[in-house]
Amino acid sequence: MPPRTQTKPSNDRAATPRLRVREAFVAAFALACFTVATPGKSAVLAQVQPGEPTADVPLAEPSRPVAVEIAMRMEDGALVCRPDLARLPPGEELTLQLVNATDAAAAFAAPELFASGSVASTIDAQYDHDAAAFLVPADTTGQIVFSTGAAGTYAFACAPAGEEATAQGEFVVEE
Repeated sequence: MPPRTQTKPSNDRAATPRLRVREAFVAAFALACFTVATPGKSAVLAQVQPGEPTADVPLAEPSRPVAVEIAMRMEDGALVCRPDLARLPPGEELTLQLVNATDAAAAFAAPELFASGSVASTIDAQYDHDAAAFLVPADTTGQIVFSTGAAGTYAFACAPAGEEATAQGEFVVEE
């Protein structure tokens, strides 16, 4: 198991050799921003309660309440993130739990959500400036402690590390 580290993303945006990956995430967010929620989409209301992983992966910090959990796993050869719609309260510090149940590192990005509030800390989720995403090692549960900002709809995307986004979803911050 990799060592647990706590980091804060900085605002340093160095030139990136992986511009293609970053552009893919931006394109995924643009697409997800225009996606209309349909009755078949899954939704979860943010309720502070102990989180149980949806995969057989150890919890990063089992004593910290989890507001929402995103499970990243392979389905039919593609990375998926579930749920693809999560509702969050505005102006609260929450824990986002990222369960990577794959055999490779996965990237999770929600730049508008994190920019509207603030990221306080991470556990087992390292921010990668080149990819503009948080990387979660294989078979690991990472956590991001953050504060939500203003009400609105914020896109997120998941991808195998270093690849184009294969899964998209939305966080809805509502009062």
